[in-house]
Amino acid sequence: MIIRLILLGTVVAIIAYGNFYIFSLPEQFQWSVRNLINLAGLGFFLFIYGLSRSLRSEIFLLKRGSEKMKLALSDYSKESSVLTAINEIIEVFGKNPDLEDVLNRIADAAVRLLKVKHLLLQVYSTGEQKFFTRIIRGKEEFELGDDIIEDIILQGNSALINNLANFPRYRSFAEKGYRSLLIAPLKAREESIGLISALAREERNFTGRDLDLLTMIAAQASLIVENAHLLEKTKALSITDGLTNLFNRRHFQETIMAELKEAKNNNFPLSLAMADIDYFKNYNDLNGHPAGDEVLRQIAKILMRGTKGSDTVARYGGEEFVLILPNTTKENALLVCQRLNKNVRNYKFEREKEQPNKDLTISMGVASFPLDAPDAETLIKKADLALYQSKEKGRDLVTAA
Repeated sequence: MIIRLILLGTVVAIIAYGNFYIFSLPEQFQWSVRNLINLAGLGFFLFIYGLSRSLRSEIFLLKRGSEKMKLALSDYSKESSVLTAINEIIEVFGKNPDLEDVLNRIADAAVRLLKVKHLLLQVYSTGEQKFFTRIIRGKEEFELGDDIIEDIILQGNSALINNLANFPRYRSFAEKGYRSLLIAPLKAREESIGLISALAREERNFTGRDLDLLTMIAAQASLIVENAHLLEKTKALSITDGLTNLFNRRHFQETIMAELKEAKNNNFPLSLAMADIDYFKNYNDLNGHPAGDEVLRQIAKILMRGTKGSDTVARYGGEEFVLILPNTTKENALLVCQRLNKNVRNYKFEREKEQPNKDLTISMGVASFPLDAPDAETLIKKADLALYQSKEKGRDLVTAA
């Protein structure tokens, strides 16, 4: 408007000045010159007016481009914030691979970056929909329905829902005062292993950009979960005997020290049992090592089935096994070992009738803390000596130190 007034004033001034000037000309030229001045003024006005419109159009395009650049910079800033937060979390995970702690940090980062108050992060057991880690942000717990879980976990789909009251599947959320919902799956090797979901109560609509940010967070969380599982598997392999799937000797030695310390601190008894397969070399020579390996696996299963979850069963080496029985007296340990001895005797192994005693059996020795030994080294020696006595007495026996 101001530009138009300036243009109009300029044209009027030109025409007025020109009309004033023509009075100094001969009368026969005045009319022609006046027309020329008026036409020139009009032409100048049209030219400047067209130029101003072009400038206004350019200014509008520049403003729109500037707004787009601001939005792009805002998006880049958010993405950078996500990556910075995740990198910090990965560094923490590298120093302390505690999955639950790291997932809590991811939940906090998601709440901060998405500017939401209510968030759910669940990681599921492999091949099951049962979650084993569940993290909630917000004062109120919320449950996702089975149909939503099926869609997200089994199908691997993300979801962005605004105006939840308009969708029957999500109406239960609307009834609790929620307006908008975001969900993204956690995936490892194309398999859904969990989900992350954000809810908004306030008058807010989530955008596609919000879903992109949540998907970025979910992708990084998935990698961390997968790495945590790999670390657990690696750790398990490092302490597990590959043939029998029992704990190995190294883990047994670490465990006996820890269990003895616990027993001393709490004034509890602890018993140790050592077992050896009778005439195992004879069985291997007659039937071959694959058959001998199968015997080791079967006896390992018998020992595991006959002990409590708090007990430790390990392969000590060759055909020897060892059992740590925390908070167990020598008398009770003897009862446990006699039952295990009987279970092995009653099991029908392939070609066991060819053994010297016509059966495939084990001998066992038992010693207890603090009754028989004050420390791990002495306890192991006492249990081993009791095992030797079982062998000397004819095998297929349980002997106490």
